[in-house]
Order: sequence, then structure tokens, then C-alpha cells
Amino acid sequence: MRVPSLRNSNYRLLVHYLIALSLLPGLLSLKQKNQPGDKYKGIVKSSTLPNPLKAEVIGIQDGDTIELKFIFDGKKAGLRQGKAVRIRFLHINSPERGKPFYKVAKQYTSEKCFGKIVTIKHNGEFDRYGRLLGEVVLPNGSVLNKELVQRGLAIHFKKYSTSQEYANLEISAQKKKLGIWSLQ
Repeated sequence: MRVPSLRNSNYRLLVHYLIALSLLPGLLSLKQKNQPGDKYKGIVKSSTLPNPLKAEVIGIQDGDTIELKFIFDGKKAGLRQGKAVRIRFLHINSPERGKPFYKVAKQYTSEKCFGKIVTIKHNGEFDRYGRLLGEVVLPNGSVLNKELVQRGLAIHFKKYSTSQEYANLEISAQKKKLGIWSLQ
């Protein structure tokens, strides 16, 4: 059998055509995945912020920050305007990435609320990153913010909160040496 020469223009054209044809499905799938706005397809958009806000949790940033299946277009959202609403848990601060109990706090938050519809009690206040400040009420009625402090997976954020209830939860966790307080 005689192999055609690459100098033959018809043969070269056929080889290029076959290569392009084999790459086409991959290129098309990339184009479809990267369409603008696809990330938020099917998410409710609103220029008003319901209070309380009820929505499904679609992301866990860390122990005290979650993302909801709800887009707020209001100006108060700042940098996050037109993006899925992120909730920064009011009254508390959980360990940051790389710190002891960071993964435990994030995992606990995930287990409690990821994929579930939660209720956010808020005053319509956003932080400088465009995150809505609020308390996360779980489907069973408990408040996740309080649970995290109670288990020693977050501290009462006294810089931004004067809540005596959160202060008492933290004192109780300290006395029991739970979570982050077990390291002292």
C-alpha cells in the first residue's frame, strides 16, 4: 500500500480537516461552559431585599460566611451587586484559613446548611465586601451563629457586637474548653 505524500495538497487538507473535526467537540464544550451569566442561571434576582430572606445555601466560604441562591441588585451590595448574596454571620468570628479549627468550623457550617433553605434575619446592613450581615436560622429553627459560638468554633465578635447572649455562649464554651478554647 502506498502512503500519500504530505506534499499532496488534497491529503494535507484532509489531515487538517480531521484534526479540526476531532478538536471541535472540546472547543464547543469550553464555549458553552464559559458563557457569561451561566454561574447564576436559574437564581432569583431582586432589587429589593426581603426581610427575613429565605434562600438555599449554595456555597460555604468559611465558618462564618455562606452564599445563597439569591441575587441582590441593590446598590448596598457594593462589590457584590448582581452576584449571589453572601451572608457574613452577625455577632461572631470563626477561625481564618490556616488557623486551628478553621476546617472544623467550615465543615460544621457546611453540614448544617449547605443545600438547605435557611432564613436570614438581618437589618439590611452590608459589610465593606458587600456581604449581608445576619443571623442564619436553620430549617429546625436553631441559629447557626449561636451554635458555632456554643461549640467553640467561633468567638463572640465584640468589636462589632454587644450582644450579652453571644458573650454568655462564649464564656460557657471557654469554661468547658470546647473547640478553640481547648488550645488554652
